Amino acid sequence: SNAPSAIPTRYVKTKQARLNWAPVYLYSFGESAFQELPSRTVWTSTRDPLTQEMVSAPISLSELLCDNARSNDLDPLILHILTRHESGFDTEAVSPAGARGLMQLMPETAAAMGVTDIDDPVQNVSAGTRYLAQQYRRYGELQLALAAYNAGPSAVDSFGGIPPSAETQNYVASISSEYVRSRRKRSQSR
Repeated sequence: SNAPSAIPTRYVKTKQARLNWAPVYLYSFGESAFQELPSRTVWTSTRDPLTQEMVSAPISLSELLCDNARSNDLDPLILHILTRHESGFDTEAVSPAGARGLMQLMPETAAAMGVTDIDDPVQNVSAGTRYLAQQYRRYGELQLALAAYNAGPSAVDSFGGIPPSAETQNYVASISSEYVRSRRKRSQSR
């Protein structure tokens, strides 16, 4: 791939946590060599066009992630990793804090993103992707975007970087390192 491994941008170091974070940048959808994801199917409720009854229907989660990545100019790989980390691809996942669905949206965040049914995988993934893209545009770097996704942008702003809580530090380190490893592994196999 001719995609750059890093794009110069503003990087804010944490004030309280004395970790040396090397900034990680996301490939855009057009730069990504990782537009093919493992095939995965989830079930959603939909209205049968003939009977007007609500029925369960399969949808391709891989296509859903790729479509949302394309419309938000993100690498589909990061959405795949984030979704697996958040819910294990379980459409009915609910966290102890109340986050729900594939991308574990908090009800307030879902409402702010225009979601009418937080348990609908299509709406959940769309809103989660848009929210991550918003944070990435705001902070310009994957770790800060992930910290904002996990702890909220107000926490990132108030700490001047990744909040020092163990949960957020582990979340950011786990997802960003898996993303970098997966990118390297795939680029070597091409």
